[in-house]
Amino acid sequence: MTGQQRLFEHYNPIERRVGESFFEKLSTEPGIYKMYGRSEELLYVGKAKNLRNRLFTYRRAKMGTASRKTIRLIRMTRDIETQVCSSEKEALLLENELIRKHQPKFNHAKKHPETYYFIGINQEDQCLGFNLVMQRPEADYTFGAFKGHRLVRKSMGGIIRILYILEHETSSAFRLPSPLTQKLTPMQYNLPIDREGELMSTLWIPLLEFLKGQNTCFIDQVIQISKDRGLLESFLGSMILDDMDSIKWFYERCSSRNYQMSKQLELESHLIPQEKLDDYLIEWVFGRAND
Repeated sequence: MTGQQRLFEHYNPIERRVGESFFEKLSTEPGIYKMYGRSEELLYVGKAKNLRNRLFTYRRAKMGTASRKTIRLIRMTRDIETQVCSSEKEALLLENELIRKHQPKFNHAKKHPETYYFIGINQEDQCLGFNLVMQRPEADYTFGAFKGHRLVRKSMGGIIRILYILEHETSSAFRLPSPLTQKLTPMQYNLPIDREGELMSTLWIPLLEFLKGQNTCFIDQVIQISKDRGLLESFLGSMILDDMDSIKWFYERCSSRNYQMSKQLELESHLIPQEKLDDYLIEWVFGRAND
């Protein structure tokens, strides 16, 4: 392996394998390209605004300037196919479709939309049941689908932890239930509540609107209540502020984006099907660009 890497510093094999004429004839239009290994194994699907420019980056790749992934991909590639598209948007949509269909070895994103999260909340007499699942739940309130395992789990953990602190007037991190002291909270959690308490009277509607992506009143309310109780000056306050950073990022990257997307694309529901999320994101981005 070491010898191959050293050899690659002086010799990139891709031009010899696919032919110099392949690069000379490349289109400058948008499109997708498929890179194949031995036995016609599809290794990678990519998209390009300009096919010629994009594929020339592989032709010029060298050890020390290209990523290890790119070097490995080039070493394994025996053939490349291209397909011109009418626009960058069409190329992105076709790339999504091919990645989902063929699951190429070197593609990591967009391969498994079935793993995008839904958030379900069940409202019981004495608790709120939070569920983070990869299949649309039968719940009183459902939100999603959302991309980003770590972001979604960390943010939901922060929301539940903050609600517990405010609902139970917790003054020390040592009084938190052990599942709420972890960086990633459980996929399911039942939060005990007082139906006449501050959570249900003050934070409940803002929470639902926040998860739906309509506004950030929930964040404002949490900060104000925490200030009023003097929590922000304590160690517990630093936990709350750290959680709020994740929650704000979740709002921007997940719930608000889904809400804007559903409005712009005139979707029938605020719930985004997992298999449609990546395509809708493309439609949304290009729709904004044309506004």
